[in-house]
Amino acid sequence: MDKNEAYRILKNPNKACRESIIYSSIYELSRDYYRREKFKNVLRLIYRIILIILIIVSISGIIFYSTSVKPYINSLKNKINIYENRLVRLNDSIESMKLRESSYINQLQEYRSFLSHVKIEDNRIIDYDLSEIVNENNKKLDGVSIHFVNFSRGNVNIPETALTFDLGNGRELPYVYKTLKNFHVPATIFLTNANPSLEYGSLLNDKNIHYLQKLSEIGCEFGNHTWSHFNLLSSLYETSKKRRLSLLPVSDKVIDELSFTMEFKRVFDIFYQKTGLKLSPIWRAPYGAIDERVLKLAAKAGYPYHIFWSSNKLGPLDFYDYIRKRNIIKKDKTTGKLVRVKNPYYFSSSEMLQRLELWEKTDSHGLNGAISIAHLGTARKFDKIISILPDYIAFVKKRGYRFVTVSKLIDDSKL
Repeated sequence: MDKNEAYRILKNPNKACRESIIYSSIYELSRDYYRREKFKNVLRLIYRIILIILIIVSISGIIFYSTSVKPYINSLKNKINIYENRLVRLNDSIESMKLRESSYINQLQEYRSFLSHVKIEDNRIIDYDLSEIVNENNKKLDGVSIHFVNFSRGNVNIPETALTFDLGNGRELPYVYKTLKNFHVPATIFLTNANPSLEYGSLLNDKNIHYLQKLSEIGCEFGNHTWSHFNLLSSLYETSKKRRLSLLPVSDKVIDELSFTMEFKRVFDIFYQKTGLKLSPIWRAPYGAIDERVLKLAAKAGYPYHIFWSSNKLGPLDFYDYIRKRNIIKKDKTTGKLVRVKNPYYFSSSEMLQRLELWEKTDSHGLNGAISIAHLGTARKFDKIISILPDYIAFVKKRGYRFVTVSKLIDDSKL
């Protein structure tokens, strides 16, 4: 029943008809309400069922994840970790194999190089040629460019002279210390360990260190004489491995710039550690074996002044205290036979004192600026030259000279 029809019936004066119509309308409304409520209830039921299903599904999913999926994922992670570790080990093995391969290649090249330089006679290795190594090393060293001074005499117009000693085994240190102290004479001492060892030697001897400290207290100065006391020229240029091994004062290996520098640094460091004293920037090459390349390397290592010894027509101002053989074997030029002759460099202590006095008298400048050389401990056992030191000092002072350090001579040479 639509709205217009209901309005028309209500206006009908018949009471019974109106009531019938009202009841009919109420019934229709009630039935509609019931249907709507029933539909709502059905929807609620469906919602609850869906909700319950979702909850069940979620719980089932959680249970399934916890009991099956998660362990499976963890299992996969473990397997991945195992494979990663295997991969890392495999990569390490590959790198190790590469390094071994590189090492084998280098060894092979070294063997080839060795065999190419070996000298063989009668199926025996008799020598090894170091020419290629020496030449290559010299090319690298030729790049060194630095100022140096080879100093052998001071100002010839000043009556002063320097008494210098190269440290040997140090046996004469107590005697020299006592003599210099008594005469109030400073000296310059060039320090060396006298061998390449880091366990024993002149600079690792406590008694020597004790007397070197006492010498510093009376005004002596110290220079560098290299750690190993190698002949630096032979150590740089000798191309025969056999000769290197047979010659005691020569390095077994070709000395490069680093090795050369360490020869100076070890002396400086050990002496400073044991005494707290520093060396002057002066040095003396063992055996006086120098050339321009050696002098440049020393200057680069911090020692621009090489201290040689003075010479005149009589020869060097050298005490020759290391010469111990009176006679030597020499080939006679006339007969070609080997004969025993007097060693021209051997002097008795009295002969050496006379020679030193004659050196001063025959030199046009006397001992002005002169540098003498002696040694603190040599292989000479009898009639040691060092015994004339008091007489030589007395002679020099009597002639009007004063003793100074080499550094003082260098300073005065600039006047």
